[in-house]
Amino acid sequence: MTELVDTLIRYKEKGSYSGMKSNNPETVVEELLRNIGVSFEKGDLRELIKNAPDSKRTMDFIIPNKQTPLIVVESSFLATTSSGQGDKSKTEIAIDTLLKEHYPNAHFVGFVDGIGWYVRKNDLRRMVNAYEDVFTFHKDELFRFEQLVRSTLGK
Repeated sequence: MTELVDTLIRYKEKGSYSGMKSNNPETVVEELLRNIGVSFEKGDLRELIKNAPDSKRTMDFIIPNKQTPLIVVESSFLATTSSGQGDKSKTEIAIDTLLKEHYPNAHFVGFVDGIGWYVRKNDLRRMVNAYEDVFTFHKDELFRFEQLVRSTLGK
């Protein structure tokens, strides 16, 4: 985990890929998935609505679909810092627990980027621990994410 936090901090210094794409991280992930021909949905997962309506949250990307999620992706790009980052990291930990219980075959991964996380290192560490794998929006990390998607879906 320490290496991952160090990588996130290092990319903060170099400038993230997301920063070069008008700070729209969801657009970057969406374009990548479309370019490799992978279907996805956004929204709520049925089992979480039914079993944890007060704890569930809307997911950024559900691959390939809500009925049989194999990869659930959350993205967080923060240009500024706020106290809400602590709440977000706690929420992601709770979502990880729910996904493991109701969708044990799904991988929960996150995109975490932006200087706002650099300032809130403890919240960043909690976020990193919530995910099975964490990516930034740097082109090397996007390629690594693509490889995870391809290998998980057998493409």
